[in-house]
Amino acid sequence: MADMKQDLLSLNYSTGFELQGMQEADINLSLAPALPPAATVFGTVTDGTKPLPNATVKLFDSMGVPFRHTLTDGEGTYSFSDVPAGTYSLGAVLPGYSMSAAVSVTLTEGSSVQAGLVCTADTTLALGAIAGVLTTVTAEGTVPLSGAKITLRDSAGEVVATTYTAGDGEFLFYDVADGAYSLLATADGYLTGGPTAVTIANGAIANVTMSMEVDARTYNGTVSGVIRNAGGAAVAGCFVGLYRITKAGETKVETLVATTKTNGEGKYLFGGVTGGQYMVKAKLER
Repeated sequence: MADMKQDLLSLNYSTGFELQGMQEADINLSLAPALPPAATVFGTVTDGTKPLPNATVKLFDSMGVPFRHTLTDGEGTYSFSDVPAGTYSLGAVLPGYSMSAAVSVTLTEGSSVQAGLVCTADTTLALGAIAGVLTTVTAEGTVPLSGAKITLRDSAGEVVATTYTAGDGEFLFYDVADGAYSLLATADGYLTGGPTAVTIANGAIANVTMSMEVDARTYNGTVSGVIRNAGGAAVAGCFVGLYRITKAGETKVETLVATTKTNGEGKYLFGGVTGGQYMVKAKLER
């Protein structure tokens, strides 16, 4: 059998030209070195014993950057051809199975390397998940609500899990068994959100949207402090006034909106203070 020939220099071509009569054509070409023979990676994906059809196999370069992917055939086999020489790693995954441990391969020009991959069945991957977003309505419109507690209850009313919303209002429950559930959202200063009904069947993923309304009774601030005399001693029974500051054109207007008196420790407290600008004034009469 004759030796198989391999390119040394790559094919190149000139632009088209016209030649008439006794004209001379001077056509020069520069040939680049031919690409080195590519390599092949092949193998079988199994669960440790049986081959796994339709598994996704991914080839990563030496920096971990995805290079190419393919699917296994009915017998669990895969193949990557025309792969440049170098160091690579392979990984495989299949729904219901954990991703395989990475397998490293080093390919030389024209080589063919076999690499087997093992995916382990994970029963938790057959369970469902609940993903959601919690919002509230403000003067600026609907916005995400972070830091709220989300409680997941089963059909018997038992608490299955709790979590808290992230900065963008998102929350997530995973490894959720099939069944009927309800979601409740709670947060200081807001009325309870829900219950929102959710059903998980056949390990499905449920996406939900929840909202909460401001509780006008509790969504307020407080103002507190201690009143002392010039000598630094706490003043009991002292009058304390809370003034709201507004503007009428360029004029600042101070309006007394609440009053109280200090206790025996000179402390005072105003509750239910709505948003705005305020100042505190105090005095004591004989």
